[in-house]
Amino acid sequence: MERTSGKPVFEIEGLTKVYGEGETRVQALRGVSFTVQQGEMVAITGPSGSGKSTLLAMLGAVDNPTDGRILLEGVDLASLSDERRTLIRRRRIGFVFQAFNLLPVLSAIENVSLPLELDGVSATEANRRAADALQLVEMLQRREHLPGMLSGGEQQRVAIARALAIEPAIVLADEPTGNLDSVNSQRVMQLLRRLVDEQQQTVILVTHDPVVAAMADRNLRMQDGQLQGGEAIEQAVQREAAAAISTQRA
Repeated sequence: MERTSGKPVFEIEGLTKVYGEGETRVQALRGVSFTVQQGEMVAITGPSGSGKSTLLAMLGAVDNPTDGRILLEGVDLASLSDERRTLIRRRRIGFVFQAFNLLPVLSAIENVSLPLELDGVSATEANRRAADALQLVEMLQRREHLPGMLSGGEQQRVAIARALAIEPAIVLADEPTGNLDSVNSQRVMQLLRRLVDEQQQTVILVTHDPVVAAMADRNLRMQDGQLQGGEAIEQAVQREAAAAISTQRA
């Protein structure tokens, strides 16, 4: 179901990315344009090499486009200095990856509070915000556990709490269920869905899993550096999800 309420968080206009020159020239993105509203979950799918990772790097202010604009809350990321873009990544963009990237020697709450402390937040305030984030993902009772004492699904929930603790404008999730079994994948997606519905958190996720994509408000499909959307894509994702669920139950 596509949402029309909310205000734009991301406005992507004519995004192009070219690597190399001459015979080695590769156009990874070709005039990509779309808008993401506050409180919306958008799934981006597509085959390997279609441009998904390049697009996510642009959205996360990790790389600059060759042409086009990326407006996050009205600010063009490509126009910022490296220092300003680093601050945007720290304070307005929450990242969730396929690998949980938790430090094994730190407890759950220490993993969540560490990025805040590195950004200059006092230890007391960082601990409070980390506890609030762990509460949101229903992991506060495991706050003192090391990552090795947690299941894969629990580790990913801690990683999501770490992304939420900075109170981001948007969460970018790269294959967030890629290392999880179907049960934990469903739990993580239900958590993200609840954060969108109840907290008005904005989420863009990249996934190869049609079951995951089907839980988003809107689906966009990358193909040869271009973005496709609309009713046909939504119907295709629903068919793929139904087929995947049927296979899992067989």
